[in-house]
Amino acid sequence: MNKILYEKKIFYPWLICFSGLLILVVINGLTTTSLSVFDNAFISEFHWKRDELKLRESITNSVTLFFILVSGIIIDKIRVKKMMLFGSLILAIALFSYSFVTNKYQAYFIHFLLGVSMITAGSVSCIILVSSWFQEKKGLALGIVLSGTSLGSAIFSPFNHYLLHEYGWRQSFTFLAIFPVLIFIYIYFFVENSPNDVDIKPLGNLNTVNNLLTEGMTYPEATRTHLFWLICLCGFLTFYCLVGTIANIFLHLVGLGFTEKRTSFYLGLYFIIALFAKLFVSIFSDYINPYLVFSICCIMMILGFFGLTMMDTALILPSITLMAVSWGGIYSLYNIIAIKTFGLKAAGKINGTINMFEGGGALLGPVMTGFVFNLNHSYQLAFMINAGLMFIVLLLSLRFKAFMLKLRKPIIE
Repeated sequence: MNKILYEKKIFYPWLICFSGLLILVVINGLTTTSLSVFDNAFISEFHWKRDELKLRESITNSVTLFFILVSGIIIDKIRVKKMMLFGSLILAIALFSYSFVTNKYQAYFIHFLLGVSMITAGSVSCIILVSSWFQEKKGLALGIVLSGTSLGSAIFSPFNHYLLHEYGWRQSFTFLAIFPVLIFIYIYFFVENSPNDVDIKPLGNLNTVNNLLTEGMTYPEATRTHLFWLICLCGFLTFYCLVGTIANIFLHLVGLGFTEKRTSFYLGLYFIIALFAKLFVSIFSDYINPYLVFSICCIMMILGFFGLTMMDTALILPSITLMAVSWGGIYSLYNIIAIKTFGLKAAGKINGTINMFEGGGALLGPVMTGFVFNLNHSYQLAFMINAGLMFIVLLLSLRFKAFMLKLRKPIIE
């Protein structure tokens, strides 16, 4: 690493912050929704059924659900840089291998590798990486990083569409494999686990002598607190409601009479608003009680769900806007609250467990929301149920601060 960069004690933490953003743009952007651009090409060439095709995403999500805790345990042992190098290398291999796929089982194995890449170089690793470099402005830094989860899809979806029409899907995946290779090289030369590794202090406290990665609760200590399990439960319910709604909203809007083009516009708008919300809500969390901000976001999401239950086309835009802003905030705040309350000593296992609950909600939400629709061929009841579940989350969130105060103190002020 260039010694001059190390000597820039104020500059370097922000370089790490934007490094986390860059890593998430590539890792999330090339493992999630942007790959759906190639769906029709696969159906046309291989004649796969829709359920066979979508099983790929389920495999990726299942890896995230069942192995994220294992990944967190390993992160706590060897720290994030090695995990990020491994994850970016796996992603490069997976994308390059996609260009040689000849049957669905090969595609399924590749999506297993995509899931491995997500849990080793994705959001948990980036959150721990960036948190260790900031004593102050942690909310802003995490907001910048977590916006990469939305920015990746926003960038690679149109880029993948361009590659597909210019070069075909096989050549497209060969090109896409270049991005994680570049990320691998970048991580190797420019990313360090913590300021302590290079004799730099975290931003915001020049008197700090301790390594932030060694501060906080152990995993057993965290799991003995009410707040930990409250966050896990709220995470499950929130992801169930929001992911379930977004996964079905395209069909809902088409059923209300919107064209597919206009519906796609609303979905694109949703992701853009959510991107900026992740950033701005995180900034506010540095100056306002994050527990209060979380509860406000819950109220906004409930109002968004209720707007959808009205089945009124005039309420669609404000409802989607409320859902996007609240989702961006809630997504960021789950991670910020966990880091500020429990610290970084066992952040891999702690955040991994929380992510496991969130992943369970994300898996069940789309299926159960669709199941309720099939009962009466209307999404009105399904969205009403989701609004009711979010009201439960709101009530539970009002206890966040009370349970935090029962602890000796929050780990990071």
